[in-house]
Amino acid sequence: MTPSEHRRAHGDWTREIIELAALFLVAGAANLLVTGVRSHSAATLVTMSLGAALLVAGAARWWSRRGTASTATDDGTEPVPPEIGYVPQNLWRLRARVTDTPGRLAKLAGALAALGGDIRTMQVHPVADGAVDEVLLHVPTRIRHADLVAAVEGAGGYDVTASRADVRELDDVPTRTANLANDLINGRTDLVRGLRSLLGHVDVRWHEEPEPSLEAGVFTETAMCLDEPGGGFLVLTRPGGAFTPAEFARARALVDLVTSCRARVRPTERTAITPGGIELTLRPADRADLDLVAEFHERCSSAARFRRYFSPGPAPGERGLRRLLTPALGRSTLVLGPHGEVVGMGNLMYDGDSGELALLVRDDWQRRGVGAVLAQHIVEQAAELGITTLTAHTHVDNTAISRTLRSAGMKLVGAPEPGEWSWSRDLTPLARAE
Repeated sequence: MTPSEHRRAHGDWTREIIELAALFLVAGAANLLVTGVRSHSAATLVTMSLGAALLVAGAARWWSRRGTASTATDDGTEPVPPEIGYVPQNLWRLRARVTDTPGRLAKLAGALAALGGDIRTMQVHPVADGAVDEVLLHVPTRIRHADLVAAVEGAGGYDVTASRADVRELDDVPTRTANLANDLINGRTDLVRGLRSLLGHVDVRWHEEPEPSLEAGVFTETAMCLDEPGGGFLVLTRPGGAFTPAEFARARALVDLVTSCRARVRPTERTAITPGGIELTLRPADRADLDLVAEFHERCSSAARFRRYFSPGPAPGERGLRRLLTPALGRSTLVLGPHGEVVGMGNLMYDGDSGELALLVRDDWQRRGVGAVLAQHIVEQAAELGITTLTAHTHVDNTAISRTLRSAGMKLVGAPEPGEWSWSRDLTPLARAE
């Protein structure tokens, strides 16, 4: 809409009134100039009087609107009137089953538009009895969950689910998938987080063996079971909304990508120098390192293992040791000494935005800076993964680990159990910048 059209649409005729007044005044003046002052007619006086009256009316109207009008922008464009202001909106994800009939999408879009909804992306998943429509849309903040569900059901949808969405989900599926693949290759995410990013709000649980009711590599409307390339199986469930064949195919493709990455991309190693000048090598560990990690545990004293695990710790070959080396459950890092022997091990266990740090250093390498190097490395890992809160638990008499955690920026926050201390660090971008 042009500025002139915008004024007409909102009843602003100020400029037109002034232009008309000028026309009458010019016509009257021209008539006086031609006929002379002495011979002017009554029509000339009426014309000029009408022009003067219109000029006064236009000026009065302009002055009355001046106080409420917004100022012009720096680039000279006309400001948007106050009645066309920004309406606060929320981003929602909708899923609904619909029958495969002509006009169903138009009816759904119309129902959402009636709520003030602005559809950003839409995906259609074919299923046996119709389709599952998945929509990302902005709606005014006044619109509630119940309003969205009722609108979709009124348009013929059923099995409707609605949840608030993250603005990062506005990327189209190909872009989001490409970014996800890049993050997997560079270690900025993992398979579990990747599945949640790809499929939306799903629950992911790891099992050593597949569940009897759900074989690996199959899916139902309520669950799917996938091989975890690092060992075990992942069972995915969704609280609301059935899985579709397209989603199952995407999940399997992501698993294949992770399998290829782990087979072809060499684990990233880094070197670090302790305050005493000792060069150490840090590298990720998985189930392929089970024998090496078991030997490392045998060379640690029972006291060192008790301080790490609050128990005697996992025995060689035990399920607990394999769990520590399962990528789906967290990240493990080995510290190698100058001769390639394992002198320390760190674990980062996490779920969502919360993570927990744990360290074990061989007795003959304690108090030589190994723990400090390892703790700082895990803090950096956690920040890279987007973890916002990192915690740790220690015995109150373990002064060495207390110094190590403080050097990594962690703070003592409480004593959850007698004889124990709890530590925490805020890893939000704002907290890291301070």
